[in-house]
Amino acid sequence: MRKMLALATCLALFLGVGAPSLKAEESVTVQVIVIALGNAPIENAAVTIGDRSDTTKHNGSCVFTLPPGDYTVCAKGEWGGMSAQKCQDVTLKGSNRFVVLELFQKPSSVW
Repeated sequence: MRKMLALATCLALFLGVGAPSLKAEESVTVQVIVIALGNAPIENAAVTIGDRSDTTKHNGSCVFTLPPGDYTVCAKGEWGGMSAQKCQDVTLKGSNRFVVLELFQKPSSVW
């Protein structure tokens, strides 16, 4: 009888019966890079993803860690005496993601 109980216990542990789930919630590290013409980084741009916000550093970037899902990334900044804002929808999955938002673009030529 003891052998049967020991065997049943070992089998239950092997199959994971009654054991708590050890899988941690996944997260995605997102680096947002805000640039102007010629890939010039925009420092102090306000960046939001969902309900989180941050400000870009001297290299034009900031980092967020979020659960996988669909988000809208928005950035607002100043460069060369002008102000601009841009938003982009993204789907976060995997472990790392880069999002580049170019706030200032070359004006179109008019002929």
